[in-house]
Amino acid sequence: MKPETIKAIFTNLLFVIGVILMITGFIQGTRTVVKLAVFENYPLETWEETKCEQYPYVAAPVDSEKTTPAEVNPRVKEDCKAQLATERKVKMTEDIVASISFLVSGATLVYFFRRFILK
Repeated sequence: MKPETIKAIFTNLLFVIGVILMITGFIQGTRTVVKLAVFENYPLETWEETKCEQYPYVAAPVDSEKTTPAEVNPRVKEDCKAQLATERKVKMTEDIVASISFLVSGATLVYFFRRFILK
């Protein structure tokens, strides 16, 4: 193989990878914007959303049958809801950073290798 052929394959491959990264970043960014616009709270995975309802809130054994575990220790449920709000913010930040990173890295590859493609 000639060096020019190897260079052409390499630059074309990096250009295509850049386009794929840009498309992935755009799709992830669109998903993040739609989640922010549609949902009141940023959505988490299903098991994360329902963990405060499934978590055992009992600090001590329940004495009567009329007392529910949430009534025994309501502070634990409040702490779980606060932790859930923090997890929502972290998830939203991670989604935004991932989409911007893919978009910028893809745009950078496309920008630098487009001149080789358009020759």
